[in-house]
Amino acid sequence: MTSLAHEHSYEELREIVIDLLLNARDNGVDRFERILEQAALALSRKDGSDSRQHGVDPGPVRLRQEDGELILEIVWDLFRQGVVTFGLNAANPGWPWLRLSRFGECALQHGLYRFHNKFEFMKALHSEAIDLSPDAVVYLREAVTAFYAGCLLSACVLLGVAAEAEFLRLLETARDSRTHGKHFTRVGDGSNIRARVMRFGEAVKPVLSLLPGQEASDAMEALTTLQSILRVTRTEQGHPSGASPPSRDQVYVYLQLFIPFAEQLTRLRRTLAEADYPRLVAAP
Repeated sequence: MTSLAHEHSYEELREIVIDLLLNARDNGVDRFERILEQAALALSRKDGSDSRQHGVDPGPVRLRQEDGELILEIVWDLFRQGVVTFGLNAANPGWPWLRLSRFGECALQHGLYRFHNKFEFMKALHSEAIDLSPDAVVYLREAVTAFYAGCLLSACVLLGVAAEAEFLRLLETARDSRTHGKHFTRVGDGSNIRARVMRFGEAVKPVLSLLPGQEASDAMEALTTLQSILRVTRTEQGHPSGASPPSRDQVYVYLQLFIPFAEQLTRLRRTLAEADYPRLVAAP
């Protein structure tokens, strides 16, 4: 039995599985075992390792164990997304064994906000980040749609645009502050977004020193999150960059991180605005 030469990515295997399911009537894919068999043949042809192209029959082709595990996750992901259903008919067989998938383990370990469709993400977003701009909401809705469509770089770009929109709101509030605006005059309009974020991080330090420890820490964490998101889609000069497409796990984590990021930026924006209008405290 011939083994495939190397492992394959989630996205590459997902494309093959979807193609097999769309052509199930022709290829006879009606069971998970058939998906594994047909996926192995498809990968063998794609990788050029099928020696039948040289007139030699290599016999059955075997998937690498890692590829088989990923295909199992892909099938379950498609099930959770409502794309496939299990069973030949209503008499579905039992599924007695349970375990965390690679993706599920990453999601549970790295985020408080768990979602498995666009509706749940937007619900969590609106419940925690209550002061998002309409533009950011539009881009975030498109970002999570792109994520579930498998367009990972597109999802990151849209997420970066939404993050940029929220940051620019924060920067505008900071510049307009009568109390703290002087610290932000050097955060120039002409510089690219990554440079502005870095300069803002330096300029905001005198303001953070006036905040409680946890709030200051949260604000710096938000700026770090913003830089991480922008780093995926922008070069140091601020130009678009698609040289290193992100993994599915990475984009999922970024979507999770956006919710506390937006919440922390809202808190910092209010802090900068309230500095001009101190709260009145009743005399004892």
